[in-house]
Amino acid sequence: ALITTIVGSISWQLVASAFPIAFLSNPLTYILLRICLFLEATGICSGAWVLAAIHKRIAGFQLDEVYIGTAEERAKNDMGDNTSGVPTAGHPVKLPGFADNAPSSLQKLVKKDASVRDWLNSIGPEPTE
Repeated sequence: ALITTIVGSISWQLVASAFPIAFLSNPLTYILLRICLFLEATGICSGAWVLAAIHKRIAGFQLDEVYIGTAEERAKNDMGDNTSGVPTAGHPVKLPGFADNAPSSLQKLVKKDASVRDWLNSIGPEPTE
């Protein structure tokens, strides 16, 4: 089946590339080409749309408002965000020697502003003892 599919699809491409004028001069080919171009222009042939629609039906996806409510409903019910599973803010990987190799403008800012220095130290490597 795989060989048949490959040969069946490539053979037409080889004929069309070898004899493009003769291939497109055929009225049936021209009509089929125009139909295919029209379908392509609609976007209905995009595989992602088809797969997403199938997945939506199978999984039963709904709008976010169904699951978590609208912003107004959440504010009215005083439903804050649950950040218990979210790691604390900061860089996920410590950057060794970043402050030493930082641009000169950042180094000047670190000397002037203690909060920038503290933040930069928080993303720097852990102190070793």
